[in-house]
Amino acid sequence: MRLRDDGGGFSLWLSAADTWAWAHRPGSAWPCSSLAGRRLFVAYDRNGLEVLTIDGKSGDCCADELAACVADHVAASGKIDEEHPAYFVAVGQFRAGSV
Repeated sequence: MRLRDDGGGFSLWLSAADTWAWAHRPGSAWPCSSLAGRRLFVAYDRNGLEVLTIDGKSGDCCADELAACVADHVAASGKIDEEHPAYFVAVGQFRAGSV
């Protein structure tokens, strides 16, 4: 995983190994994952998702799975805090207790 904070947004790169491990983690697996074993790149700004590529190409996938995968990786990184302009659209709205 690689995460770059751009100030007003951020970019996240996940390797095929990252998405496979996320989709098959013990006690929290994502059955029938469409992202497992695929490379993922996303870029977010304060308004939401700007760019999505899967295996280096324009892609489409289950929005719920994408949101969960991105939120889990960004939150676990500790590099983007709750005050970041893009935190709520990428992570905060998917966390328990969010309004």
